[in-house]
Amino acid sequence: MEAAISEFNHKPAKGIEYLLSNKLIENNATSVALFLKSNSSLDKVMIGEYLGQHEEFPLAVMHAYVDSMKFLGLKFDTAIREFLKGFRLPGEAQKIDRIMEKFAERYCGDNLGLFKNADTAYVLAYAVIMLNTDAHNPMVWPKMSKSDFVRMNTMSDAEECAPKELLEEIYDSIVKEEIKMKDDFPDAAKTNKHRRETEERGLVNILNLALPRLKSANDTKAENEKIIKQTQALFKNQGQKRGVFHVAQQVELVRPMLEAVGWPLLATFSVTMEEGDSKPRVLLCMEGFRAGIHLTRVLGMDTMRYAFLTSLVRFTFLHAPKEMRGKNVEALRTLLAFADTDMDALQDTWNAALECVSRLDYITSNPSIAATVMQGSNQISRDSVIQSLKELSGKPAEQVFVNSVKLPSDSIVEFFTALCSVSAEELKQTPACVFSLQKLVEISYYNMARIRLVWARIWSVLSQHFIAAGSHHEEKVAMYAIDSLRQLGMKYLERAELNKFTFQNDILKPFVILMRNSHSEKIRGLIVDCIVQLIKSKVGSIKSGWRCVFMIFTAAADDETEYIVESAFENVEQVILEHFDQVVGDCFMDCVNCLIGFANNKCTPRISLKAIALLRICEDRLAEGCIPGGAVKPVDVVAEANFDVTEHYWFPMLAGLSDLTLDSRPEVRHCALEVLFDLLNERGHKFSSPFWESIFHRVLFPIFDHVRHAGRDGLSSGDDWLRDTSIHSLQLICNLFNTFYKEKLDM
Repeated sequence: MEAAISEFNHKPAKGIEYLLSNKLIENNATSVALFLKSNSSLDKVMIGEYLGQHEEFPLAVMHAYVDSMKFLGLKFDTAIREFLKGFRLPGEAQKIDRIMEKFAERYCGDNLGLFKNADTAYVLAYAVIMLNTDAHNPMVWPKMSKSDFVRMNTMSDAEECAPKELLEEIYDSIVKEEIKMKDDFPDAAKTNKHRRETEERGLVNILNLALPRLKSANDTKAENEKIIKQTQALFKNQGQKRGVFHVAQQVELVRPMLEAVGWPLLATFSVTMEEGDSKPRVLLCMEGFRAGIHLTRVLGMDTMRYAFLTSLVRFTFLHAPKEMRGKNVEALRTLLAFADTDMDALQDTWNAALECVSRLDYITSNPSIAATVMQGSNQISRDSVIQSLKELSGKPAEQVFVNSVKLPSDSIVEFFTALCSVSAEELKQTPACVFSLQKLVEISYYNMARIRLVWARIWSVLSQHFIAAGSHHEEKVAMYAIDSLRQLGMKYLERAELNKFTFQNDILKPFVILMRNSHSEKIRGLIVDCIVQLIKSKVGSIKSGWRCVFMIFTAAADDETEYIVESAFENVEQVILEHFDQVVGDCFMDCVNCLIGFANNKCTPRISLKAIALLRICEDRLAEGCIPGGAVKPVDVVAEANFDVTEHYWFPMLAGLSDLTLDSRPEVRHCALEVLFDLLNERGHKFSSPFWESIFHRVLFPIFDHVRHAGRDGLSSGDDWLRDTSIHSLQLICNLFNTFYKEKLDM
């Protein structure tokens, strides 16, 4: 066993393999998880590394490890403290992500109703780790305020936000007492201290959605004054030595010098670029721009960096191809080079940089526009410039998008926001351009492996843009956007979703909005086709996404185009008959509403009758207890005070069938009547007296509303069909009354 522990503390996977091959523990995830929890000789860092792995067996071990913990009744910050006692968070964002997701699922499973869904707990878990790093790490300044922490946990949906009082309580607890994981090997204190500093530095980089923060203007001013005094003292002490050059060891010493000469240098570069075409001078200016942008980024001099970058963008002249010269090509080359060398320097100028890439593609892909480049110059010069532009539109421009994966978490959101803005402008053109829309799909693929917390921020930007693009007046543009949504949805569904999370639902929500708002038959048909493809290829992966699937099919049920209705219903039927247990749980009522919608559709009675039959199947499964919390308890069992099963699950089905008894098609209303009263006769003995009273007033009596009004006004010959239904309904209601009257009277 000691050899196995030693092996684990060096290479966790090898250590577990040694344990299993020598039969020191059972070959299953639960046994390995118990070993990791109970053995105090294991290195906590290595436990964290192993739990964060993505391979099937380590992932199962991590799930078993977290599932073995009990968080019932624990405050959120107490639960995290307890959770992190046994291991250190690993040093990779994806590994931390998997662990925190599972923690959120487990905590919500033990504390039902505390949060609307696990997404809230997941965001809060990350926020707590960030706050802990922020509050107790001297590398981070300024510190996160209580209002910052509350804002970090604010969702677009107010119901999904954690209570403000809870957030403030957690903030006070973490600031007062750091979440610490004790070192396990006292003889390695120095090593552990160094490793801890390295880990904390890594956490700052990983959890950089709000960190690190830029220093305030006052901090910068004070720092500059201190540096100037140090420099003056240095010159004074060394002043007697002539011709001696002193090498500065601190990069901060450059700041006051750059502040003094930066603006004049920028003016010099700009004037030189405007007034001359000398290539050597242009290249020197470009070197100056590169150095200026790099230094201002390193020193946090954002105003000057922005001025250098915007001047460089202006000198590309992509907005005026007729006036382009060789010097403008060099400016563009320099701008694109930052995608390879110093991509994060672009920061708040992404919009301008991406506009340049868009204009470059527009010029090089349109011969008529390319022909206007450098108008009035000799053909050789023009051909040279056009050739240079085509070369830049290839790999150099593509690297802007490929290298987006290298951007830190906060910058990638800015990048997506800027590209959506550029794409929106392209879509306003006539004809519309989809270059940036296509690039959005590509970089979404590149960046989909980012942690969910970051991807959620990206998607909040992307989804709104795809909704706007999917609503475009040009049908081909809208169809391109919707098909792009399908591709992204298909890709994202490859990621497993744990219980009580809802992000799949967020991914598919744009389809719902577009389906409900589109006036185009082709667009609605395409949306249904996209969802059908998603179901057929990812039926085993869809969880919270089923809610949106049923919403889309409900909208299709209200459609007047027969092939849309047919296609949607065929898939609803298949889902219920073949995948009911896997699909219908939290979204049972969405399924019921969908079937009621199809039953009311007037395209063909065949679909309506099938939908009623499927409603009966759903009722049977509900009665059998297949829906969590949906089984009707005997009337003598005390129900939960804040949740009425019959009202939540049963009443919508009964009311839907009641409405169908007034359908103009005889076969539909007769079928609805039979199913309604069969259901009441079969399940009524479990209904309480108050619910029976509700059934009579809200389900059964409304069947006769038409007769009551017609009786007052006089029945016309056109209402003869109603007499049969009314008489049939009256007979069934009398039989029902006779069946349950004595039973309810005894109660």
